[in-house]
Amino acid sequence: MSIYGSTNQYFTGNGTHGTGDDSFADPFADLATKQMPTTMKSALWWSEYIWTMMGTYRTAMERIANYFITEIEVGGDVGDDERALYEEFLTDKLDVLNQCRLLAREGSCYGNGFFSLIVPFKRFLRSPFSGDEYALDAVYNNPTFNFTFTSDFDFVATCPQTGKRGVWSVVDRAQRQEDHLIPKRWSPHEIEILSDEYTGQTAYLWRIPETYKRAVKKGNLFHLERASKQVLKAIKEDKLYRFHTESIFHWRDESLAGIRSEGWGLPKSLVNYRQIWYVQLLRRYNEAIALDYVIPFRLITPEVRSGASSGSIPTTDPMAMFNAVDMRTQIHQMVARRRRDPAAWHTLGFPVTAQMLGGDASQLAPTDLIEHGYSTLLNECAVPVELYQGTLTAQSAPMAARLFESNHRQMVSNLNRFLAHLVERIADLMSWQEVTCKMKPTTLADDIEAKTAALQLMMSQQLSQTSGLSAIGYDWKTEQKRIADEARQMQELQAAQAEQAEQAGVAMQVAKGINPATGAPASQGAAPAGGDPAAQGGDPAAQGGDPAMAQAGQLASGGASPVDSYLASADQNAAITPVEMEEMAGAIAQELIGLPEIEKNRELKKLRDGGHGTLHSAVKEKLAQLRRDFRQQGGDMLMQQQMGAQ
Repeated sequence: MSIYGSTNQYFTGNGTHGTGDDSFADPFADLATKQMPTTMKSALWWSEYIWTMMGTYRTAMERIANYFITEIEVGGDVGDDERALYEEFLTDKLDVLNQCRLLAREGSCYGNGFFSLIVPFKRFLRSPFSGDEYALDAVYNNPTFNFTFTSDFDFVATCPQTGKRGVWSVVDRAQRQEDHLIPKRWSPHEIEILSDEYTGQTAYLWRIPETYKRAVKKGNLFHLERASKQVLKAIKEDKLYRFHTESIFHWRDESLAGIRSEGWGLPKSLVNYRQIWYVQLLRRYNEAIALDYVIPFRLITPEVRSGASSGSIPTTDPMAMFNAVDMRTQIHQMVARRRRDPAAWHTLGFPVTAQMLGGDASQLAPTDLIEHGYSTLLNECAVPVELYQGTLTAQSAPMAARLFESNHRQMVSNLNRFLAHLVERIADLMSWQEVTCKMKPTTLADDIEAKTAALQLMMSQQLSQTSGLSAIGYDWKTEQKRIADEARQMQELQAAQAEQAEQAGVAMQVAKGINPATGAPASQGAAPAGGDPAAQGGDPAAQGGDPAMAQAGQLASGGASPVDSYLASADQNAAITPVEMEEMAGAIAQELIGLPEIEKNRELKKLRDGGHGTLHSAVKEKLAQLRRDFRQQGGDMLMQQQMGAQ
């Protein structure tokens, strides 16, 4: 399948189509163009090779994908529990952000990515003689069944009940529990696409690898337990396996409408193939320079001397006096000794000279050309220099940042399509309520002014709190729940501290011999029941006490409690209506709510032991209701204070 069609006839360079003078070569007929892949299969192979070989290009593409992978937003007309169920499953079970990253990486490499959510199953074999079912692994490993997987893909075994032998039927029971779903990415090299030119609809086929076919045909238990009936049939008949339309997701980088891609996406490496070729050509020559010119070549030769020296001894060329082979041997031995003992002294019987050749790699290496080539390549791929160098900062121009996002909007579209397909597939397999899912929009540093304006509008009540908090990445409903929870916890802590302080105060007064109810020494006697506390020892509040402390003091000094009063006046034989029971329980609860927990439990025990079990339960319920009301009131007060501060 050609991905370019038959357009090369317009660039022959011979002038017959008015393309130029015959004396000039066709500028498009370069070496890179002649080596470009012309079929989708070869384009996929080259894209994979370039991706694994060129680290700078790969890292730049991965950083673009990671930039747009933020967090997921689960929405739709569902409750909080259903939304939390999806979020937990996607995050904890499927690791959806990592799946997005892997799929985006394959889309950046191949221009295509294929994903399925596979439902595993447990395979059983059913005896045609007794109707009994057995797990495949039990039949396979138990010699009683004498299991055999035939070349006709039949499961043959002996029935232990009847002793008869024959072909057993296969029963697969799907495991649709959320812990068993398997995310699967398919190799683009193994996928075939059927594309309809009129409607643009596609169907997907799996060309099963030969290694997998051989493993299944051998009857390996591991593969027989997992290969579906449809896959077994495709292997048996040596055909392609066809996916259900809704069971596979295709990440596709769309190409121009004029390119007959037949349903495939176009890899970025193919679009920028000429520049990639140029960069790799420079890298190859740079490697040759590194091999030959980085370390200089050291050469030792005899020194050529001519003429005569002072005195009567003539000087001649050493080559005329010494054997060249012997001279070379002596020099090699000297170099070897020098390497073994760098501090040794060496002698030669003839003069020599040394030269160094090469070592000028820094002057020859095309580093500037390589850097320029990479910059041009990444610019053609719409990658900012700051991004692939890892130096993208908040000072980037807002217009350039928005342009960068617009250039890669297809990346966001593919990610959102994948998430929509995933939650739709999960809802279908797990029978859950359908939801929507998408990536949260990317946030830029230049949004600070917009966020500040949104917060100001929210404080002036010209913008809802939901919109204002979402501008800075918070959810209004979640934050309100947290505020209420914190208010309740604060109220409970304050109540616990108050009770501890009251109990400590009462204990200290008793230890000092002071009546907690009156503040007077215990030897003066307790205040009479029903008496005026002010008349006995002044106002309890004025002496540092409070009503709850005074009531606790009365109980400690033998005063009548509400329960004692009720028990004293209650008629065991008198009938009491539910309304009266409710009123009595409310009155007793109001009296007991201010007491320490020890005193409350003691009073409730009196009711239970006194034969008033129904009233005992009603009072406990009223006390619990009062505590909930107090906590709610405390939370409402804190929320009103915060709203007033805003």
